Amino acid sequence: MDNPVARALLRLTGVALVTVAVVAVVAPRQPNISYDPRIVVPVLIVALAIGWFGRVPEVLKNRWMPIVVATAGGGVATGLGLALRYDFGWDARVIFEMARSTHAGRRLTDGEYDYLSQFPNNIPLLVIDRFGVEVGAALGLAPDAVLITLTGVCVAVTLYAAHLLVMPVAGRGPALVTQLVILALVGTSPWVSVPYTDFYAMPFIVGGLALATAAWRRPGWGARIVLGGLSIAAIAVAYVIKTTPAVVIVALVVVAMVLLTDWSMGRARVLIASAAGAVVAFIVLSTALTAGAFAVTGLDSNRIEPQVSPPVVWWLASGMSEQVNAEGAAQYGTYRRDMVEAIRGRTPAEMREYAGTYIGDRWQERGPIGTLAFFANKAAWNWGDGMFWAWGEGLDSEPGRVMPHGPVAEAVNSVNGLHGSWYPIRTGFAQGLWLAVLLVAGFGLLRVPARRETVILAVTVLGIAAFTLAFQGRSRYLFAFVPVVVSLAAVVRTRPDLGSVMEPVRRLVGGR
Repeated sequence: MDNPVARALLRLTGVALVTVAVVAVVAPRQPNISYDPRIVVPVLIVALAIGWFGRVPEVLKNRWMPIVVATAGGGVATGLGLALRYDFGWDARVIFEMARSTHAGRRLTDGEYDYLSQFPNNIPLLVIDRFGVEVGAALGLAPDAVLITLTGVCVAVTLYAAHLLVMPVAGRGPALVTQLVILALVGTSPWVSVPYTDFYAMPFIVGGLALATAAWRRPGWGARIVLGGLSIAAIAVAYVIKTTPAVVIVALVVVAMVLLTDWSMGRARVLIASAAGAVVAFIVLSTALTAGAFAVTGLDSNRIEPQVSPPVVWWLASGMSEQVNAEGAAQYGTYRRDMVEAIRGRTPAEMREYAGTYIGDRWQERGPIGTLAFFANKAAWNWGDGMFWAWGEGLDSEPGRVMPHGPVAEAVNSVNGLHGSWYPIRTGFAQGLWLAVLLVAGFGLLRVPARRETVILAVTVLGIAAFTLAFQGRSRYLFAFVPVVVSLAAVVRTRPDLGSVMEPVRRLVGGR
């Protein structure tokens, strides 16, 4: 597929990834922790060298290795999560306690219904947490232990889905490396101890993309329809669990529209009809799944007040906010309690008016150049965090949240706990690896041809970048898409042309 629009999308994504990675090295916008460049830079250099010039031994390129890595990776994630179980807070705790209350037969309070009315997107999480509570009660296990095990299963499925996504395009070697990098960045993250939507949506995002790319490759319409339908279903499930996967269906439609310039008018009609059908199917499925989740919870629909949920424009306004944390570091477009309180008790029209006024005030305050600078800082702040806001939510960063029991838990806490003695080194390694992924993907996108699979992945990455740029968020909102970024790096990985890079140096030395 040689398409100028597709090539432009690849180059745009590549420039964006390279830029945020370079900024993270030379002028980082520190997230909720600070990275030590003495650790980050050497790890980055080594990871780049391996990523560009390394080769996977032939003995590891077999059909069983992906299954072994996926299974072992799920076990590692489960073990680390169980060892670091801690008293997490924020939305994860609110929903978790609701699940325990409903299982015990207690009615939810007015305050809990107010919360669900304001943030109805968390109702599907209540279903998952209720599953953990029910299974735990049946097996005599703690509910968070069941949910952490479920997280491990999600990691295992994600790792194998990543193999299926990368292998047909780049081969078994890059697919294996993709699995290992995802395991390092995702499967060993402190987030494995927190039962929340990111991990639960992740296998459906990666699996949905693997099915979509497989559908593109199939020659027959029957196979395409089946695989495409399964892809839409997977993405719909991911969207119901977590809002951000909506960008995947948008990316698929955008790629389909880009392909129109290559196809005859007859095929164009078929493609437009297919894209429209995919969108309709996605909407119908996600609506049905959302309604099903609500029904399973047994909530009283009369006590859910949808009019108190913030409108879309409020999330855009929140995305334009800026604040300074206790350490004096700037935070861009993240959660602000004062903005939540400001719309409490207001009608939808009043919320929209408040949000519109807030956006107008920020525009007047910053001006065009200042607004561009703000969003540039926001992109660098979000994408320059290889730990993806771990320990950054609520009061999770406070000492005493983790109470290790036993030598294994102590060891895990020393590495993965925010106050652990090895945590700064561990985060430096993760940061160096993440920035290497961004650079490998970015530079690769500047050179590779516009293959369908590559364009789908690149536009998906561009979509989540646009989402996090426009709306309220932080680097955790990227977490569910980390496997997609790593997969993109694997399929576009190209060795740097050292001859062309060194030519100016040779000319300078030679006096030419």
